Amino acid sequence: MTSVVGIANAALLRIGAGLIMSLDEEGKAARLCRQLYGPSRDAVLRAHPWNCALRRCALAQLVAPPAFGFALQYQLPADCLRVLALDADGDGGDGGFRIEGRRLLCHAPGARAHYIARIDDPTQFDALLADAIAARLAAELAFPIAASTSLAQSMWQIYEMKLREARIVDAQEGTPPEAIVGDRWLKARL
Repeated sequence: MTSVVGIANAALLRIGAGLIMSLDEEGKAARLCRQLYGPSRDAVLRAHPWNCALRRCALAQLVAPPAFGFALQYQLPADCLRVLALDADGDGGDGGFRIEGRRLLCHAPGARAHYIARIDDPTQFDALLADAIAARLAAELAFPIAASTSLAQSMWQIYEMKLREARIVDAQEGTPPEAIVGDRWLKARL
C-alpha cells in the first residue's frame, strides 16, 4: 500500500467498491479518488505532528512588513501544512506569531519554523499513517460511491480509530519525555 493507487484501493476495498489500476482511469471510482486523495492526505497529515512529516527551515523574510500588528513577515515553505513552532535567532522561543495566508507574521528576526510538511511520496509514510489516510479516503468515498449514509458513518468511525492508533504509535517514537521530578516546594505541599 505504499503507492497512491495502493492507498486508494485500500479505501475502495473498505467500502466494497471495485479496484482501480490507475487514478487516470475514466471510471467514477478513479475520478473520485483523484479528486479526494490529496485533500484527504493533507487533512490527515495536518491532524498530527507525524514524525515522517516534520521539517525545519529558516524562513525567507519578505521585504514589506505587515500593515499592522507585527514587525516582520516571512514566506512559508511551499510544502508547509501547519507551523508547529517558531524559533527566532536561536532563542528557543516564538514570541508569538500568526499565520495569514501563506505568510507567517511575527516580531522576531531570523525566524526558523518547525512545521508539518506535505508529503507527496507515499513511500515516505509510516504504515499506520498510510492506513489512516486510506481510512479517511474511504470515509470520503463512501457516500459518493455507495450512496449509503450508514456506511459513511461507519467509515468515519473506522477512520477515527485508525487515526488514534497511528497517533499513539507515532508519538511513542523518539526520546521519552523528561520525568517530572518534585522539588522542595512541591514536596512541602504534600
